[in-house]
Amino acid sequence: MKAAVFHEHGSTDVLKYEDFPDPEVKENQVLVDVKAVALNHLDLFVRGGIPG
Repeated sequence: MKAAVFHEHGSTDVLKYEDFPDPEVKENQVLVDVKAVALNHLDLFVRGGIPG
């Protein structure tokens, strides 16, 4: 699967799109196939060092 991850503090410049192993689904669990996500501007500002 693909994942958008931060490995360090900073703006969207440090956001990486990487391959991750598929999670193992255990009994009484479900796996949700996410088609889209969003990042809030405030979250990105705080990551970039601007106080929220």
